[in-house]
Amino acid sequence: MCKIGILGGTFNPIHNGHIEIAKRAREQYGLDRVVFLTSGNPPHKQGRQILDAKIRHIMVKRAVSGLDGFEACDWEIKRDAPSYTLDALLHFNETFPKAEIYFIIGGDSLRDFDKWHKPQEILKLCKLLVYDRTGGTAEAVFAKKISGAKIEISSSEIRDSIKAGKSIDGKVPDAVAQFIRRNEIYALVPDFEKKLKTMLKPERFLHSLGVRDMAVLLAKIHGADIEKAEIAGLLHDNAKNMDDIYGRCADLEVELDSAERENPALVHAKLGAETAKCIFGITDSEIINAIRWHTVGRRDMSLLEKIVFVADLTERGRKFPDADKIRKIAKKDIDRAVFECVTATVAVNKKRGQAIHPNAYQIISEFQKKFQIKY
Repeated sequence: MCKIGILGGTFNPIHNGHIEIAKRAREQYGLDRVVFLTSGNPPHKQGRQILDAKIRHIMVKRAVSGLDGFEACDWEIKRDAPSYTLDALLHFNETFPKAEIYFIIGGDSLRDFDKWHKPQEILKLCKLLVYDRTGGTAEAVFAKKISGAKIEISSSEIRDSIKAGKSIDGKVPDAVAQFIRRNEIYALVPDFEKKLKTMLKPERFLHSLGVRDMAVLLAKIHGADIEKAEIAGLLHDNAKNMDDIYGRCADLEVELDSAERENPALVHAKLGAETAKCIFGITDSEIINAIRWHTVGRRDMSLLEKIVFVADLTERGRKFPDADKIRKIAKKDIDRAVFECVTATVAVNKKRGQAIHPNAYQIISEFQKKFQIKY
């Protein structure tokens, strides 16, 4: 019978202690493989600031790459709802009906096991493997101990070291350390505007301030979240002046369509959404999507997405024909302003002989029906 170990966690970030525990568990209990299950939105950590799940999972994949019998799993990340350990175990038992499932936890978690969601149901679905760590010992009649395994380092200590400018070499896998440094993760920038100024050319930075101000104004008028509009407007172009944008996209697993692969000018929006997570610690999906879609837009945009999309073309520094007309429209009807912005952009690109992203025509079609306009 196949034996599968599951080591779940936020992995914020994954470190060498996690790898060592998995190795010892595999050796001592004959596990065929160990699955590192990255959490998406843990019920017991609601409200805490945790690095975006996608970025955490990329680090997990880098950590286990090339290690025999280890694999990374994003099942929980892809769930729309928060999940409990029981949910994960039901999933793995259904996926591997003939496998013997071992769930790996720390002694601190074992201490509170009776408080978990349906602990007795959990014990029916798996065997618990427990390792010692600060805050709890690995002793229980219903759990087997991973001998000689103890985590004496925590993810929080690693984050603190990064904030303090200290080396984390030897504490996390080399590939993870490189990824953290390359993408400035856990820097926890206290002043977004100050940091952004170091990332952009002067004219682009002034544009970003203008988009922020316009986004805030439109949010006040149309009833959107003002703080989110301010952040999304300010950071929308954070990747605009980055070097090696396609290399960075590959590093952060940014999915580009054919139009974006052929036109570098379109890439910064999706890349900026991911770097906003890494450098600025943004986790709010509304803000991330407003940054992601501010250039090409999409059908059925949220109110915040529409506001940032329109603000990008109507901030005070924009001088194109009809800019003033669209500014006035934007204060009255944000949907009509989106339509006017897209049609103006298409007209300019056609005149210049530049490619037009397919999303533009989808947006035009969407609002043609609403406003009964022939285009």
